[in-house]
Amino acid sequence: MKLSVKSTARAFIAISFLLFNFVSIASAQTPPPSWATLDAPPTGVVPPGDVLRAGHLGREIADEEDISHFYHDLIGLEIRGTRDQPRPFSQHHGLQEFVDIGQGVPNPYDSMSRVVLLPIPGTAAAPGGPEMTIEAIEIRGIKSAPFHVALRDPGASYLTIFVRDLDKTLALLKDERYPVITTGGSPVEVPSWPGLTGKIRAVFVRDPDGTPVELIELSPAPVSTAAADSKVLGARVTIVVNDLEKTCRLYQSFVGGDFKFWVTPSWMDDKGYDQLTGEAGPFRMAQAIVPGSPVVMQFVEYKTHNRKPKVQYIQDPGTAHFLFMSKDDDVEIQRVHAAGIHTLSKSDVPVFIGPTTRSFFIRDPQSFLLEFMDNNVKKDPTAK
Repeated sequence: MKLSVKSTARAFIAISFLLFNFVSIASAQTPPPSWATLDAPPTGVVPPGDVLRAGHLGREIADEEDISHFYHDLIGLEIRGTRDQPRPFSQHHGLQEFVDIGQGVPNPYDSMSRVVLLPIPGTAAAPGGPEMTIEAIEIRGIKSAPFHVALRDPGASYLTIFVRDLDKTLALLKDERYPVITTGGSPVEVPSWPGLTGKIRAVFVRDPDGTPVELIELSPAPVSTAAADSKVLGARVTIVVNDLEKTCRLYQSFVGGDFKFWVTPSWMDDKGYDQLTGEAGPFRMAQAIVPGSPVVMQFVEYKTHNRKPKVQYIQDPGTAHFLFMSKDDDVEIQRVHAAGIHTLSKSDVPVFIGPTTRSFFIRDPQSFLLEFMDNNVKKDPTAK
């Protein structure tokens, strides 16, 4: 029997759907590892705990104007302040001190930086609440080099943005010649994906620094805390890891017991996902929701990958970090030290970056950077 192209496509989608459902059924029957206590992908909002909410996904960038144009003008993220306000470079020794080691340069205090904050609609726990942002940091004055790795390599990361109109958004990006990663250059219909419902269409593009960005349209549109006229409805963050269990256990020890994981029961090998990402091969994945938010973090391990991740330095365009807003950085630093990890500051303790704001940076096992910040817990004794 000879099948038409349309019939073949329908058959492929049906088979993919059945295979995914088989994996879901197997998940219910196969005991998960001890660190993965959820029997289904996480959805909704998790109340705050020792971590209060998702703060930002930091992106080290080459040019603030290019990034603002891509994420705000074209995709539809918000912008803190006005679009055309001056954002001059400055030296901030508090910011420099907590990342003054391990940055591959002898003179970190020569750096100057400027920041643009791009709040992501739909990432607040409730309408009007604080949203997760992209913190785009442009650093000059010290040596830097673009951080580019394959999407399957440990340390790679990407932001998934849920958009209201994928075709319109993609057309704007293509008009300005932003690269499309997805094979064929067009959105792919995904039969199913953990934690998402309805019809799923997705595409991967690259931002001005070459960082992968996934755009997804869901039909019907998902429940969102975004405004009714927002082009963007939410986001999630993915980090590619070297060892799924080791990484998830470590993050759980930092964030606390309310950072609960669901994990795929076996390696997944999906040709549609290969087409979407431009990367082939079996992978497995774990998901958890950041407390105090609806933001899902995905951790993905490819079966075959680079076992020696490239080191990320905070001044390199393309480097990323994730901020957990914490209840008390003293609690977090104790957990970090208990895991045998040191901060990127010589003092190895939370650093005041404002009169009542403290922060510290660490590297996870892939060299991906994590930041923990608290507010109004302690006061800087040197502040006037």
